[in-house]
Amino acid sequence: MLIYLAVGLAATWLIACLAMIVFARALIYPFQPGVSVASTNVPEMRVETITAEDDTPLTLWLAAPGEGRPVVLYFMGNGGALAGDTGLFTKLVGVGFGVAALNYRGAAGTPGEPSQERLTADALMLYDALDVLLEQTVPPERRVFYGSSLGAALALQLAARREAAALVLETPFNRLCEVAQHHFPIFPACLLLPYEHWASSDLIARINAPLLILHGDADETIPLAQGRALFEAAPQPKRLIVYPGGRHNDLRLHGAGMDAIAFIEAVTGD
Repeated sequence: MLIYLAVGLAATWLIACLAMIVFARALIYPFQPGVSVASTNVPEMRVETITAEDDTPLTLWLAAPGEGRPVVLYFMGNGGALAGDTGLFTKLVGVGFGVAALNYRGAAGTPGEPSQERLTADALMLYDALDVLLEQTVPPERRVFYGSSLGAALALQLAARREAAALVLETPFNRLCEVAQHHFPIFPACLLLPYEHWASSDLIARINAPLLILHGDADETIPLAQGRALFEAAPQPKRLIVYPGGRHNDLRLHGAGMDAIAFIEAVTGD
């Protein structure tokens, strides 16, 4: 009887492991297809559409910078849409910063299938097309990468390949599979996500821009230990701000947005 029970449990575990592999992308990219990005709700921003290398149309929210001011290339988390970041965008444009925010393929009604490879290619395209999109030259010393959650990993992917004045990572993880392992400890998550690595720890040493990491000590999605591990592996100059009681989605209520702006101001010399 015990043998049959053990065999049944083992079979169930193997089936669950297989399901994690098969449905990994659905778990990693639970986008909100019904949220519209046709309007920005930020008067200073406009909506633009560009075509990716594979002919997928991508939506951007753009705001031109004030004279000599930096431009923030913003990458959102995986559980929302750009509409959830309008408060941050309002603060950024309010101090004269430009913004170029990418709505991911597959999110908010945008066609296409997301993956690490495709999102990274989209971020590179945004960077390379920025001067044309904003109709002005934006040198690397005025380009800031800002990513939240999964977007922090994407911002880091971009920073490992393109120059930036600064890098802001809000609630980042060290490695995506370690977060999965934290939430599903009975599964070997780092073996079950073969094509969606998002291994920020492998890239952080290559960053040569000043780094700011923002994290809450009550983050229920990505534990603070993940952000600390990434911070420890990063080269100088770097700064870590930990918000007591800060959870995964409320750091801006604790002042994270204004802390990011102050950091960007200090780094870009404005």
